[in-house]
Amino acid sequence: MTAATAARLDRIVDGLVASFLGSNGVAAVSKKVSLGAAPEAHDTLIRAYLLDRLSGASTRAQCRVEIERQGPLLSVRVTLEPAATTTATPVKSEPVAAPREPVTIPTSAGPFEYTPPIDLHRDTYSAQEASSRLSRTGQSTSRTIAHERRKESKLLALKVANGFRFPAFQFDPRGGIHPLVERANMRLGAFTDPWGTLSWWFEDNDILDDMTPAAALAAGTLDEQLLDAALDDLTAGM
Repeated sequence: MTAATAARLDRIVDGLVASFLGSNGVAAVSKKVSLGAAPEAHDTLIRAYLLDRLSGASTRAQCRVEIERQGPLLSVRVTLEPAATTTATPVKSEPVAAPREPVTIPTSAGPFEYTPPIDLHRDTYSAQEASSRLSRTGQSTSRTIAHERRKESKLLALKVANGFRFPAFQFDPRGGIHPLVERANMRLGAFTDPWGTLSWWFEDNDILDDMTPAAALAAGTLDEQLLDAALDDLTAGM
């Protein structure tokens, strides 16, 4: 594990501890961050390092470190929660969304089961629908346009069953692919690593104040400078 990675983990711990103590130790706080591509040997090192740093955070806190992998991409979720469980105030129950179905992704290390952060049908377009949104007239019976952009890594597409699905967040309401999406997808290599690209768009990012890039895009707070900083941070120190 590099010094840059350790420094980044230190910032995560410091931020969580500050948030936990700011709540007087009564609110659970959690943060998930992508650390980019890393060998599996890093998993144990990172977990041990974080637990050691968190052990002195507060006697009122329970610490939890969860390592997640999406192929070669490593993510970590760190949680601080009150050591003693208190009686919660009843709240109105909300409808629970149907669980998303996992997909099996082939990797160099073998098949990998991954649960997408979006519904692969409700939150995506077919190739024909995507081509229609990209055409000048807004109407197209061809799938060609979407597949051309997919092969250029400008448009993220996910192989589902015997076809491709195009996540809807990528499209500018005014028409076409959002310029920031196209820029990010090309840097991430969306054509060769579509699932890793999808994961990056929907993971909390500390450069974006713990918003996901997709959420920041939808909120209008993502600009070219922030985007490049978040992408640079993906591989920093790894």
